[in-house]
Amino acid sequence: MNPLHPRDQEYFDQYPEPIMRSLQDIHFTNINSTIPYFGPILYFLIRQFGCEQVCEIGHAEGYTSYYMANGVKDNAIRFGMAGNRYYGIDIVQTDKVREQLLAKDLPVTLINMDSMTLSKDTFPEIVFDLVFIDGNHDKEHILHEFTTLWPQVKGEGKGHIVLHDVYGPGEEGCQAVLDKLKIENTSVEFIRLGGMYGLLIIRKMEGYKPELWKWND
Repeated sequence: MNPLHPRDQEYFDQYPEPIMRSLQDIHFTNINSTIPYFGPILYFLIRQFGCEQVCEIGHAEGYTSYYMANGVKDNAIRFGMAGNRYYGIDIVQTDKVREQLLAKDLPVTLINMDSMTLSKDTFPEIVFDLVFIDGNHDKEHILHEFTTLWPQVKGEGKGHIVLHDVYGPGEEGCQAVLDKLKIENTSVEFIRLGGMYGLLIIRKMEGYKPELWKWND
């Protein structure tokens, strides 16, 4: 276990979890002891979806950022992709997290900014495969972040927005997003994952072509 993070040792002494411990061992920050599995969930979603460009609103100490950035990097290695990148924004710790992720040779761009100033010009000409929203959890922030980035998410069933705390502090905002999609009759698939805090995964289905997803032997 990484000796730089004694809180990790304390956590795993109390809750022996060999798989989670091995996943965390090369991380650069303390394990999120409340929800230690959300980072790995995002990593495997990014691998499953074959993501090239991903964005995180609210990178905080960089716990999930690390897994997301590794996801797009590993996709680039596995599938010969060029230009894969993780983008993150927050109002705190941006310089520190950027330095730590770059030290791991990860393809990252981090911006110190309030998400309420997010606009279509923040990430010009970038089309995201996956956006993870986990910043300020009030309704106003969540709706603004979603509404701003939704046009830059891939359609045809290839793009996803994931919202955290759907059964926690972000519940009102997450429901407002679903209400907005329903009112606007937007073509989506979504699932709310229960359990601690929960996740809302929204799949953008505009322009979906079923024949593109047909399995061919």
